[in-house]
Amino acid sequence: MSREATISILLVDDEIINLQNVSHFLSKKGYQVTTAANGSEAISLLNLTAFDLVITDLKMPDVDGVQVMTSAKQIHPEIEVIIVTGYATINSAVKAMSRGAFYYMAKPIKLKELQDLIIKATEKTVLRREVSFLKQRIKAQQGVTQFIGHNKKILELKDAIAHFAQLDCNILITGETGTGKELVARTIYELSPRATKRFLPINCGAMTEELVLSELFGHTKDAFTGAGKMRQGLLESASGGVILLDEIGEMPMTMQVKLLRVLQEKKIIRVGDTKEIPIDVRILAATNRDLKKDVEEGLFRQDLYYRLNVVTLHVPPLRQRRDDIPLLANYFLAKFSSEDDQTRTVSPSALKCLEEYNFPGNARELENIIERSLALCGDGDVQVCHLPAELHTYDDHMISQPPAKHMDTAKSLEENEREYILAVLRGVDGNKTKAAKIIGIDRVSLWRKLKKYESNGFRIS
Repeated sequence: MSREATISILLVDDEIINLQNVSHFLSKKGYQVTTAANGSEAISLLNLTAFDLVITDLKMPDVDGVQVMTSAKQIHPEIEVIIVTGYATINSAVKAMSRGAFYYMAKPIKLKELQDLIIKATEKTVLRREVSFLKQRIKAQQGVTQFIGHNKKILELKDAIAHFAQLDCNILITGETGTGKELVARTIYELSPRATKRFLPINCGAMTEELVLSELFGHTKDAFTGAGKMRQGLLESASGGVILLDEIGEMPMTMQVKLLRVLQEKKIIRVGDTKEIPIDVRILAATNRDLKKDVEEGLFRQDLYYRLNVVTLHVPPLRQRRDDIPLLANYFLAKFSSEDDQTRTVSPSALKCLEEYNFPGNARELENIIERSLALCGDGDVQVCHLPAELHTYDDHMISQPPAKHMDTAKSLEENEREYILAVLRGVDGNKTKAAKIIGIDRVSLWRKLKKYESNGFRIS
């Protein structure tokens, strides 16, 4: 790929002939050129796409070139801007340069001079890109370590991520809810050659079919009721980058057909349009469903499944790597503790409770449990009494008693509730305010329950 082909330019001019001529010249030179016929359209494009350079006319009726430059610098602080105008004056040039323009050109544009300026302006951009890429590679290498643990399955997953990130192929990421599928996708992106472009996660289960179509492919003006202006789709806006299709198994069948065509043709058609637009995106897909079973049952297209499933990475559930639970628990403990308070720990008995729990919500559930427990334990360490009720396998203050793996189903709900409340009270040395917070009720409700227990002959100490 040529150096020019890696440079993306946003060209802004309300004079259509000039816009077309300059765009044609730069495209022939190999640059990736996007055009905007006014300042408002330019700012909309800047919000959607990361460009390396903006070349903008100064005098435009709605939003002028200085406003375009200001917005560009706010959205992408390192972007370079060249301003051109037919009304060149020393004052306007000084003003433009003082506000951050790379250069100020007078019309008519001398194309050879413009090309020389682009080379000089983008030398900085390319250098910044290379530095940014190296930083992201270092960050991504560290990011792989976010998969805390030394379990064999996690070590194998880390190796696979590092290997396949470099290959520009589609990847299907499978695993239960809360295992960290998006973290896998982000790490693949950060380790890949596309790390300087956009990473865009899209939740396929959160959009209706009509919304998916409009959001993914964009639409023309007046394509449907309410479409007051042209809108670039997400697939187009992420060109050059990586898209994560999360919950891909929830995508409607009709949308699966359209997605398959995109993967095959590398082109999209906006809603209401007939023109094909080429795109360059790497697709990562994630699901907690058994897509192979869905294919057999006719719920998911077989051809799309094979297109997405070039490589499969499976994220194991937490119950299959219990040996990593203490490491993860302490990692989350450090994450949610303040910088001045990194001395608290999870007590051995609380760790034992965590290790014996099945974690249907996986690492995400463990993270939430640790965050909640820290909020309840005050300045002390995390004890059994600070954990949710379903994790209370045994009590720190009753260590001599044999641990109860599960709540006694032979007892009534009221009896189990009473034992839990009394255990929490013992765990906080009788502090009713703390106990009420841990249990999740107000102090008055706790007081009433304790009065009821006393009236039934139970001694509350």
